[in-house]
Amino acid sequence: MKSIIRYLPMAFFVMTMGTACKKYIDVTNPDTLVDPTFWKTENSVRTYAWEFYNSFPGFGNNSNTNGDFYFPTLSDDQASPSLAQFPSNPPVTNADWTVNTTYLVGSTWTYAFVSFGYVRKANIMLERVDLVPMADEAKNHWKGVACFFRALQYFKMVQEFGGVPWYGHSTTISDSGQIYKPRDPRQLVMDSVLADLNYAVANLRQADQPNTINKDVALALKARVCLYEGTYRKYHTELGLPDADKYLTEAKNAAQTLISSPSYALDKSYQTAYNSENLSGDKEIILYKRYEATFLQHSLISYLYSSTAMNGPTKSAVESYLCKDGLPIGLSPLYKGDATVSDVMANRDSRLGITIDSSYYYYIGHVKNSLSSSTGYRPIKYLPDTSRLKSIPTSINTSTTDAPLFWLAEVYLNYAEAAAELGTITQADLDNTINKLRDRANVAHLTLDPGFTDPRKDADVSSLIWEIRRERRAELMMDGFRFQDLMRWKKGYYMDYTANPDAYLGAKVPSNGTVKLNPNGYITPYKLPVTRTFADRNYLSPIPTSQLALYPKDIADHMQNPGW
Repeated sequence: MKSIIRYLPMAFFVMTMGTACKKYIDVTNPDTLVDPTFWKTENSVRTYAWEFYNSFPGFGNNSNTNGDFYFPTLSDDQASPSLAQFPSNPPVTNADWTVNTTYLVGSTWTYAFVSFGYVRKANIMLERVDLVPMADEAKNHWKGVACFFRALQYFKMVQEFGGVPWYGHSTTISDSGQIYKPRDPRQLVMDSVLADLNYAVANLRQADQPNTINKDVALALKARVCLYEGTYRKYHTELGLPDADKYLTEAKNAAQTLISSPSYALDKSYQTAYNSENLSGDKEIILYKRYEATFLQHSLISYLYSSTAMNGPTKSAVESYLCKDGLPIGLSPLYKGDATVSDVMANRDSRLGITIDSSYYYYIGHVKNSLSSSTGYRPIKYLPDTSRLKSIPTSINTSTTDAPLFWLAEVYLNYAEAAAELGTITQADLDNTINKLRDRANVAHLTLDPGFTDPRKDADVSSLIWEIRRERRAELMMDGFRFQDLMRWKKGYYMDYTANPDAYLGAKVPSNGTVKLNPNGYITPYKLPVTRTFADRNYLSPIPTSQLALYPKDIADHMQNPGW
């Protein structure tokens, strides 16, 4: 029998919508959560912390399509049936920047845990833990949990907005001078995030309860955050931000600790991390989001079996996969072309045939079992094994496959990229990271000198870094990383139609009088001419106007991001 504790992080929101929310509303001051009867035992601290786990989207919750995996389409890897556009004007609202996070439930004001709400919740926890009679080790662990989630939330906001107001203590609704203070510089915010992560790594338990935040999870987040910030600072030279190498070194060292641990190993199958009913005990997984019938389910599988046209992988994405000899399709004698789906799949990286259907193109006028894709390429990476399909519920809000949140393959990629950017990478490093992934994908090893130059390579990076980036793209295809990877590498123009038309095309198929094709016979999901351009202002999102209106004018006049 599976332990109920594994359900708690993903079920807490459901449970608290009933009795627990009523409890907090009944205290003297529910906005500040200073109920003197609450902070009494370690279990009360643990209960308070469960809500943080809702900040992990995973495969999404219930019937929504807000998951990290597959659903994001603003990249060069997928084409949604309706063209995803960059905003032309700042939005009125955006939950990712919400300072005023109180809202009405009936006639009662309560608190929304989004955006700065999670920051405030973490700060309250940091301020209350010392009130609880427990050992210093326990206090330090729970402070580490709060620091972890504060760092995670600020990292997400910095990715989207750049500099944001840093709050190192909780604020009350009457403290408007602090709530509506100016943005802090990106450097200050990210240095504070790094300090939080260092505290978490130093103080979190190696293991608390199954599938909860621990030291290794903090190391995985640190590697992810520091790689992002180090490369962002390196390539966005217009910002003049220092310490890129410091962040890259921190990323490399954090990843190295996990790589060296005997606790983790790659799964034999690339697909195991994505289509398993239970990731408990999987040695590739560091933290996962648990789904279970009656507790929490998702709709990713049902979407991939829906008659609605799927978000298909693009020609750009499919052609990025290597041939088995380790060469790109423009150089490999093994590449058979793209006249048929069989030709496309022949002699290729095995992840390609696991990520998309290798037997059939699904498109308008050429459907199968009512399935179609915007590009002809049908995603299958997240589907359960075909021998079990008839026993797997495929209607909305019935999927229970678990979602990886931090896993070893990403750690390998983070290490290799950080080391390559620092110029310290060795062949042994490649063999311990990239080449383990390639072994699983049946692709020849990468060497320090790749021995070739991809004709499509950008001039501003070395062949080695180009190949490491390619490996990241293939390994994490549709996993929600691509957009932010392009942002940190300063490659936003990959999403510009003029610069990268292959990001707006699909498979090469014969005309059937229904599907839209370009002059060369490739599916075009959109009516031509396509108009999507990328401007430098798109590296950061605009702050919502309703939030700006809450600030004093002298502050609001300087709050918006450049170009907006």
